[in-house]
Order: sequence, then C-alpha cells, then structure tokens
Amino acid sequence: MLPDRSGNPLAACPRCGHADAILSVPAAYHSARATEWAGHVARDDDASISRRHAARMAVNAALPVVPARELAVAPGNDEVVGYGCLGIVLGGVAIIMIVVYGATSSGSGAWLLLVVGFVTGLVCLLSLLQIPAAVARRQLVKAGRPAATAVWQLGWYCCRCAIVYFQIGEAPPGVAPGQPLTPAQFQHIVWTVGGYAKTPPPPAFGAGRR
Repeated sequence: MLPDRSGNPLAACPRCGHADAILSVPAAYHSARATEWAGHVARDDDASISRRHAARMAVNAALPVVPARELAVAPGNDEVVGYGCLGIVLGGVAIIMIVVYGATSSGSGAWLLLVVGFVTGLVCLLSLLQIPAAVARRQLVKAGRPAATAVWQLGWYCCRCAIVYFQIGEAPPGVAPGQPLTPAQFQHIVWTVGGYAKTPPPPAFGAGRR
C-alpha cells in the first residue's frame, strides 16, 4: 500500500476499495495535461512520424484521468486577454464597416453595412465592459489561490472510479475523510476555500442514481 504525505499507509479508494490506481490530485492533473498534449501531437499532421508515434504510445500508456480542467486548482486567467482581443477585432470591423458605408452610402446595400457596423460596435462595447469584472476576478483568484492550493494538494484521485477523496486527518471542514467526491464536487470545495467559486455546489455523489 502506498504511503501518504506523512508516511502512513494510504487509505484505498472508498468506492472500489483498491489503492493500485491512486494518484494525488496534482499528479492526476499534470498527468491529464500531459496526456492531452500528447493527444494533440498525435493528431498533428505537421509533426514527424516518430513524434506522433511516441505521442500515441504515451496516450495509450497513460492512466485514465478526467480532463485536466475538471481538476484545475483555479479557473484560467485568460478572460482579460480574450475580452480585450475580441473588443479590438470587433472594433476594427465596426470602423471598417462605417468607413465603407460612408464611401458607398448611395448604394442599395449600404444600409446593411451600417447595420453590421452598429452591431459589431455594440458587441465590441459589451466585450470591453467585461474587462473590469475579469480583472477583478483575476485578482480574486490570485489572492485566494494559496489557500485553495493547500486543500487541492490534499486530494487523492482514483483513476479506476474517477472520484476524489481525502485521507483521515486531511479533509477540510465539512468533508468526511474518505467521502467519495466527484471531480466537480472536489473542485467546488477547492474553489470555495479560495473564495472564487461562483456556481452553486454540484449534486451530492450518486444523486439521481437508482
């Protein structure tokens, strides 16, 4: 039986009762990312045959893990860049449409250019208005990430059952040691500790099953 972080025997998965397919959540997360990257290389026609072959072997040999985003310690921080780029692109399109409309205002289809320019300009404005909220959320995630990471690192993932659980003495308040958690439940617990969970808690494990 594998040891936990304190050198004590690692409790087996509470669902299947085995400990031969257990990974720490950080290890499972990085394994999922590596597998996803290998899958991307395996499908890349521009990669060499040897690289694609090696990538396929890596994918086939990897332990089954849920997508990395389902075990992420925090949401991605690319919203600011995304809204900014979208606003710039749409703003450019709106300007072009208005300029073209000014040059062809006598044409029968000129009104369509004006409508397209107005709509893209409006979407551009809405995108730019989202940036302050995205910046505030990025700062919130940055501030809460250390606390969230401390809990995230204590989770254990069963590759056979696709569940997460905590060892005795390591579970955060409100979570029973050995309680099976779906990745969504575990992530919500971690993000709540970090102060940036913005969705209601997912259903309890097994809810709705008969």
